[in-house]
Parts: sequence; C-alpha cells; structure tokens
Amino acid sequence: MKRLCLMRHAKSDWSDPSKDDFSRPLNARGSTAADFMADFIAHSPYVPDAVLCSTARRANETFLPLARKLPKEVPVIHRDELYHAMPDVMLEEIHKAPASAETLLVVAHNPGLVLLAMALAEDPDEELALKVAHGVPTGGFIVFEFDVESWKEIEEGAGRVIFFGRPRDLMAAAKKH
Repeated sequence: MKRLCLMRHAKSDWSDPSKDDFSRPLNARGSTAADFMADFIAHSPYVPDAVLCSTARRANETFLPLARKLPKEVPVIHRDELYHAMPDVMLEEIHKAPASAETLLVVAHNPGLVLLAMALAEDPDEELALKVAHGVPTGGFIVFEFDVESWKEIEEGAGRVIFFGRPRDLMAAAKKH
C-alpha cells in the first residue's frame, strides 16, 4: 500500500510585477496557511517518508515549515520538472520516488496538480474526488491510497481519495475545537 499526498503551494505574492513567476514568494496569507498546514500534516496520519518539491520559490516556502518538523532522514528531492508540470510529468517523477517511502508528498502547482488528482481518482464521482475536481485552492492538500507495492505501479484511475482539505476550512475547524 502506498499513500500519495499532493499539496498545492500556498498563496503567492503578486505585489512586485518585476518578479518573474518562478521567483514569487508567498504573501502573508500564504505564509500563515503554510505554517498551519505544516502543523496539520505533522500531526496527521499523512506524515511523509519522502518529499518531491518544485524548485519554484513559492513551493519551497510552502514546504519549509513542514520540513522543519520532519525527521532529518526524510529525503527531500527538489525537481525543476515539477514547476508547472502537467500530470504525465508529475507521474514520471512520482514513479522515481524512493522505494522505501510508504507516504510521498508532492508539492507543486496548478493546473497540473488538480489535473493529476482528477486523473488518479479511482472513482471520479466519489464525494471527495468531486470536491477535488471543483478546484484545489492554494495550500490545498489531497491524499490518495494505492493498492500497490511500488511507486512505479501508480497509474491513472487507481487511487482512492481518502482526504481533501483546504487551509481555510481546516483553520476554521481548528478554531471551533
């Protein structure tokens, strides 16, 4: 059994039009969401054994708070190929994930991330899959389970969506408790 977690980078800062897309940092709201999601993931059953992260600044800034909470031995692989990648490229990168990892986190970008999530869903009409299909907001987090032994076996239509969370919804729920 392999568990794949997909996370869209948090909200980025568009205030400086001279910044190229790759170099855009997170804005204040994005930093808050990244910090919250790091705590959420670190205390969830979805703690990754390995991470694939886009090399874009906003993806790295999204992952950094979680990186500080993970054990040092968790491999973190930064891949240029994940910057604005489409599903086929993301799937190629997932297939190369460390074999020892049971839970893999991929931090990347839309539209490729939501397209990959929709393609991986075993039952696209299942409630969580439908929520994903309606959009993955910045900071959104999706978890799939696959009944496979190897990352190379991950394929379209074979994943069961077991969790989908939006930072805003998760923060609101945390305030109620």
